[in-house]
Amino acid sequence: MSEIILNQVTKNYGKVQGISEISINVDPGLTGILGPNGAGKSTMMKMILGLARPSMGVVTVMGKDPFTDWEQRNKIGFVPEFDCFYEHMSGLDYVSYFLRMHNYEKQEAEKMARASLSELGLEDSMERKIRTYSKGMRQKTKVARATVFDPEILIMDEPFQGTDPSTRHLLMNKMKEWSEKGKTIMISSHILHDVENLTDRIILINNGRMLASGDRHEIRKLMDHIPRQVKVSPIDKTNLRILAKRMLDEEWVRAARVDEEQGEILLETDRAETFYLELPKILQKEKIAVTKINSDDDSLDSLYDKIVGGSQWK
Repeated sequence: MSEIILNQVTKNYGKVQGISEISINVDPGLTGILGPNGAGKSTMMKMILGLARPSMGVVTVMGKDPFTDWEQRNKIGFVPEFDCFYEHMSGLDYVSYFLRMHNYEKQEAEKMARASLSELGLEDSMERKIRTYSKGMRQKTKVARATVFDPEILIMDEPFQGTDPSTRHLLMNKMKEWSEKGKTIMISSHILHDVENLTDRIILINNGRMLASGDRHEIRKLMDHIPRQVKVSPIDKTNLRILAKRMLDEEWVRAARVDEEQGEILLETDRAETFYLELPKILQKEKIAVTKINSDDDSLDSLYDKIVGGSQWK
């Protein structure tokens, strides 16, 4: 059974709809929730955390309703998007304080907090006031607070926002490590490259609706009808116009444009599977050798850009 299940979940805020009829199953391991700001990612996470109740549909976490089962919250770690610190505290005091709220004794809480903060590279600064921390140090402290009690589920809302490369690298490695231990980790982000480096299990949402889910290859199948562009570079540049004219004879090629300066043809298709199957046959038959066949669609950025539109990003 999946650790997190949303079944036809809708959340309304008065006349404003946060998410609409979303159904997902999240299994142990890393899952990325991708979408532009305002897409509904945080609303989804609030319901998983039991901080909001769905207007319609059902949310279950480890088989129980997170809104009514308070014991579940002791098994879930949460890294919020926005800072929520007591600035006068040190990182050590802050993490220890939340452990005390989980009924740990003071001495044990401090020991666990020291270990967690050290694991995240804050061993030399954990006793400084949080108000002196950099953005990266603050993110590490939030992650330490969320993971110090070894939760079964970890929900992370924009965990890499504003972090420097070294902090991002450290957090990624820790997430992979926790995932390999069987924990269920859900990461919300609009930084596609970061999530692509972490996991191939992705859910794309926009305007409160789920657009696609699965790995990149499954999503590509779902969007096979969406036009995409492929660049073909013949070795012999005199073949540019010959090949472009030949490709326009095929019904699965919507357009062809010759770029003499770059020495390539830009082809547009809305039947990608047919395109990639038939193009090699045509090149062989016409005896046209090429140096490169390139499409941007292998990147997660391009997939999302095709489905949602790059103008949606903030």
